[in-house]
Amino acid sequence: MDPRKLLIKEISAKSKGHFSEQTVSEQVDQFFKHGTTFLLLELVNLRKEVESLREELQLQKKNQRNSLQALVVP
Repeated sequence: MDPRKLLIKEISAKSKGHFSEQTVSEQVDQFFKHGTTFLLLELVNLRKEVESLREELQLQKKNQRNSLQALVVP
């Protein structure tokens, strides 16, 4: 069987419906066409996403602390 099809099938199964098969297929095709460059760009995108999530989490924690202070100190 074609390695691309195997990879698409495996990723689709593991993503459990979070991504459409078309999206997975496009990403796999990009990987096979551009290899390490594709991986580097995906890594950069993931790092940006992680940083964004960290900032959001810090903001939520700060808001929780401020809410608790408002309840405790009138």
